[in-house]
Amino acid sequence: MNMSIRLYGNVSTVLRPVARLGPENRLLGWNVPPEEIHHIPEHWLQYEEPPASLHYLLAMLYIFFTIMSLLGNGLVIWVFTAAKSLRTPSNILVINLAICDFLMMIKTPIFIYNSFMRGFALGNLGCQIFGIIGSYTGIGASATNAFIAYDRYNVITRPLEGKMTQGKALLMVIFIYLYATPFVVACATESWGRFVPGKCL
Repeated sequence: MNMSIRLYGNVSTVLRPVARLGPENRLLGWNVPPEEIHHIPEHWLQYEEPPASLHYLLAMLYIFFTIMSLLGNGLVIWVFTAAKSLRTPSNILVINLAICDFLMMIKTPIFIYNSFMRGFALGNLGCQIFGIIGSYTGIGASATNAFIAYDRYNVITRPLEGKMTQGKALLMVIFIYLYATPFVVACATESWGRFVPGKCL
C-alpha cells in the first residue's frame, strides 16, 4: 500500500489518498480527505473501522440523549427562572449547571452527523466547535458541581453564618467561566494541546 509520511507541527501523520485497508476491513480514517487527515492523531489510524451498525447505534442513542437532556434541562431552567420562590442565590448555581448541561447537548448534532456519515465528516471545523463547546460546558458543569457541594457543606456545618448571597453566587458563576477560558483558548489555538477526534472519529 502506498503511503506518504508528512510532519504537521510535531505530529507525524500518514496521508493516504486511497481507502485505507487492513487485513480484512477498512481502517479508521479511510473516508477522510487527505487535506483533513493530518488533524487525526496517528495512533487512531492503526485501528480497523467499527461496523457501520455501531456508528448508527451511537447516532440513535445520542439522538435520544439529546432530546431528553434538552427537555429535562430546559424544564429546569424554565421552572427555576419563572418561579420567584426558586430564584434563590443557591439556585443560581443549579440554573448554571442546567445551562451547562443544556449547552453541552447543543454540540451533539455534530457527533450524530459524523456517526451517520461513519467518520470525520464535518472536518476540523466541526471538531473545533465540538471541542470548544464541550470544554466550556464540561469544565463549567464540573466546577459548578464543586461550588454546589461547597454551598451544601456550608449550609450543613454553618447554618447561620454560611448562607449564600446573590453576589457571591454570581461571582462563582463568573469565576467558573473565567477558569474554563484558558483551557479552551489554549487548545483552540493549539498553544497547549489541541482538539482532535478520537476512537470512532
